[in-house]
Amino acid sequence: MRASEKGSRIFVKAPSRKSKKSSSSQFIAEWKNYPGRRRSIVREQSALLVTIKECANLEKIRENLLVDGHEVSYVRWANAAGIDEAVLKSRLQAGYCCRERLLVTTEWLVKYIAKSYTGMGTAFEDLLQAGKMGVLDGAEKFDSQKGCKFSTYVKYWIRKAMLALLAENSGVIQLPARMESIIRKVKEARRAIRYSTGRNPPDAEIATLIGVSVANVKLARKCSRRVVSLYTEIGAGQNAKFVEVTPDTSVEVADEAMFRMQLRERLLLVLGRLPPREGHVLKLRHGLEDGKCMSLEQIGSIYHVSKEWIRKIEKSAMSKLRNEDVHQELKDFCGF
Repeated sequence: MRASEKGSRIFVKAPSRKSKKSSSSQFIAEWKNYPGRRRSIVREQSALLVTIKECANLEKIRENLLVDGHEVSYVRWANAAGIDEAVLKSRLQAGYCCRERLLVTTEWLVKYIAKSYTGMGTAFEDLLQAGKMGVLDGAEKFDSQKGCKFSTYVKYWIRKAMLALLAENSGVIQLPARMESIIRKVKEARRAIRYSTGRNPPDAEIATLIGVSVANVKLARKCSRRVVSLYTEIGAGQNAKFVEVTPDTSVEVADEAMFRMQLRERLLLVLGRLPPREGHVLKLRHGLEDGKCMSLEQIGSIYHVSKEWIRKIEKSAMSKLRNEDVHQELKDFCGF
């Protein structure tokens, strides 16, 4: 067969597609597969923590200068730390680099802990960011002389930061597991009695059926209420929100505030006609001076007499107020 009749076949070896691992993935592989590398990373973390603590101490000095009202410059900062300006800048730069390296060496731990908090209303990236902040907080407070590994110690700070973020983003109230169980049993018992008898059962009947106290049934009924944000719209297609129509009970109504102010002024006018000691005792007794009512014993300690003596003064003053003139002064406020 001629060579020209042979079909020339050329095999080209395709380049191998190796996924480029990130520095964190490489670190995790080395941590799991190479115990020697694991020990070297632990030693590296110990050296990183020393530099990070030095950087944190320098930053605390700067914060103290800001609290005192000083304009912080590198010269003033270095003088407050007792070092040269060039040394200050080099230590800060080393501390920032060590923080970045420490975050790389602990990223596998942050991801491992963050996976247990996924699906709770917070993005995974936000959990990672909170965990990294927890790593830095733990690095500043870690003490190697107490016999604890840094990876074990920093788990607490990572979880603490993530739980704080979850609590901040959570729109519901977390209840104990036992209360959740009681709420479920109360709902099932109420549904069963309503289905069988066609009536709403009282709390005592439900408590007897599920074997708990009436107080727990009442508490479960309160806790099972739906939690709604004040910034939720009242209805579909309406711009009004609950926060706009819900009254603020901590603020006194204008009419009541005006009534109280006028009543106080009238009472002070009436008490001003009494002898000074009797008028002062009634003012302290009923909180007309600072809004705080004082006991007989407290007023007696002011005048250095017994509480029985103060009671006699109060009784004498009240008897003088029981006359027609005082009644005419205060009759405008009797109808409220």
